[in-house]
Amino acid sequence: MTDTMRAAVLRGWNDLRVEEVEIPRPGPGEVMVRVLACGLCGTDVKMVEGAFEARGWPPSLPFVMGHEWSGEVAELGPDLEASPLRPGVRIVAENHVGCSACPMCRRGRYNLCERAGSPGYRLYGHTAPGALAEYAVRPAVMLHPIPDTISPLAGALVNQGALTVHAVRRVALEPGSTVAVFGPGLLGLLSTAVARAAGASRVIVIGRGPRLELAAAMGADATVDYERTEPAAGIKELTGGRGVDVVLDCTGNPDVPAQALGAVRRGGAIALLGLTGGKPAVLDIERVTLDEIDVLGIRSSPNAYPAMIALLETGAVDVEPLLTHVYDLDHVTDALEALRSRAAIRPIVTL
Repeated sequence: MTDTMRAAVLRGWNDLRVEEVEIPRPGPGEVMVRVLACGLCGTDVKMVEGAFEARGWPPSLPFVMGHEWSGEVAELGPDLEASPLRPGVRIVAENHVGCSACPMCRRGRYNLCERAGSPGYRLYGHTAPGALAEYAVRPAVMLHPIPDTISPLAGALVNQGALTVHAVRRVALEPGSTVAVFGPGLLGLLSTAVARAAGASRVIVIGRGPRLELAAAMGADATVDYERTEPAAGIKELTGGRGVDVVLDCTGNPDVPAQALGAVRRGGAIALLGLTGGKPAVLDIERVTLDEIDVLGIRSSPNAYPAMIALLETGAVDVEPLLTHVYDLDHVTDALEALRSRAAIRPIVTL
């Protein structure tokens, strides 16, 4: 192995380059992984554009991006003799490493570590080096083995799939529930499939264009084209005027939470899975309060990776229809543009 590797490096806003960088080495409790596939998401686009500069994503430049990925164990660091991980084992990786000591971490909500920003907390691909590179080093506790039946491309979707599992758990989706999913991007399409696997009796997807046809392949019973029909009105019409039990907002569009509030029944729940890039949203607080609507933020995927891996392994969720745009590392900017232009639902870079 040489001392350097190729990686996608953000040098400045809207300046993403493929460069030779030093290969990271694993320390105690860490694993070096050969990256096989890494997806690009809307957060990556906003990071490249500098939308999260004030948040510290990334904390400084240059920065190696990428946080939705799969790989193969290459080397174990010290103190991992008892680990089930061994060279050649294929894995997917979580992003959040909490401090393990604060009240949130001790409750298993390490995605909300109270020491975020301190040396004990890392959000890989956001505040710590990502995986758009030939190799990545991660704490062993972040890694989950996957079976050979899950391809590296499908493995790169576990990150977003686990986020939807966390959302479904947060809204306490019950068998027989009706669900509306705003946004037929990757997150919305995976939310559709996971909601069905969790027992939703009916799933309505709101969006526009050809992606609504793909929503049907992922388990949607009905769709609302927001260019033709106001979303809340369309959902009310499809539910006999009652509204849905659960809304999953996967858009990051600041206009959608108000639409979601108009589409959910009294006593229902709204989960917000997207980020607006700092743009504010407006909610009718009287509706939220008087109708006891639960509005829940969804951050990352604590304790949800094993469930998503099981859904893929058993075929309860099929992601093959989503694996349409694959690029090599040299064409990472083409992959980013395909996402920005909506040509691709989820571009995946192979390494």
